[in-house]
Amino acid sequence: MSLPATEAASARRPDTIATWRFCAMALAEPDAESLDLLQEQPCQPPWLAAALRELSALPLDAWQGEHTRLFTFPALCPPFASAYLEEGTLNGHRAAALERFYGELGLLPTGLPADYLGTICECAAFLREQGEPEVLQGFCQDTLGDWLDRFLSDLTAQSELLFYRGLAQELAGLVYACLTPELQA
Repeated sequence: MSLPATEAASARRPDTIATWRFCAMALAEPDAESLDLLQEQPCQPPWLAAALRELSALPLDAWQGEHTRLFTFPALCPPFASAYLEEGTLNGHRAAALERFYGELGLLPTGLPADYLGTICECAAFLREQGEPEVLQGFCQDTLGDWLDRFLSDLTAQSELLFYRGLAQELAGLVYACLTPELQA
């Protein structure tokens, strides 16, 4: 994964379990409890306060509509590795490989596609919790390194909400921190 130098410099923050879980939750379809859940998260990035103010001023169906427009097929930026790597298909060979990997870790299927970014973030949180940074670094490189840049670029360009543009920045910083732990001080 590559980030422009200015983004990389501002992205030097630790990859924490709470941040991985926050990103997984932020990708989920919003419902009536989503604002409260976001406010209660241990991870409170600096951009979130302004994004929550914007979201609280919107009707829920407008937020849900933006989520659908961005993430639900046909989507402007589908949060699935296979959509970017296998010409827009879902549940391709990447998803099958991830299912096997999750099984080897003893993680149970959630009903969500294995190559869905929210599922990947949950697995990263699990790996972070296990305290094996090399395994997490390899997982991020193998799972996100060849498509996440394009997804984040699409999300930043296409989102009409601060929330999803902030999420793109958060994910970029999180993955950058995971892939370059030697730069984290």
